[in-house]
Amino acid sequence: MGKFLSFAFIFIISLAVTLESCSSTGCIDNQSSIPLAGFYNSENNSIEIDSITIGGVGAPNDTLILDNTRAKQVYLPFRSQYNSTAFYIHYDQVAISSPLLNDTITFNYNPIPYFVSEECGAMYQYTIKNVSYTQHLIDSVVVTDSMITNVDIERIKIYFRTTQE
Repeated sequence: MGKFLSFAFIFIISLAVTLESCSSTGCIDNQSSIPLAGFYNSENNSIEIDSITIGGVGAPNDTLILDNTRAKQVYLPFRSQYNSTAFYIHYDQVAISSPLLNDTITFNYNPIPYFVSEECGAMYQYTIKNVSYTQHLIDSVVVTDSMITNVDIERIKIYFRTTQE
């Protein structure tokens, strides 16, 4: 009986090692290179914007990224088939909810196809060349790292004009 238990134990361990080595989970979790932008005030403090809508300009089906919600950060997906992507910001608070106050941010970049691995295939990385923006309620936009990869790090800071209450 002891010999059988030893054999069973060795068999189970061998099976576990074999199954683990044949796993197809070698692909990294995040395969998308989507820039993360944070919202800040002039003192470089992170802020939460109340009632904000963000969407893609000229995007298929008028893509909404945020729809009248509160947010401190937002992912701004770039279109890999183009060299630029623009986003509009609409402020839904009653006192400033006017299309005349909408801001637009345009990112110009180089999309770079990148082969990750056999399991994951290819993805795009982006090198931001420059950024242009309107300044209705946006004070400035800063790119802290122009190379956008699939690492989930905030690389864009959007500074808003804020008032002290």
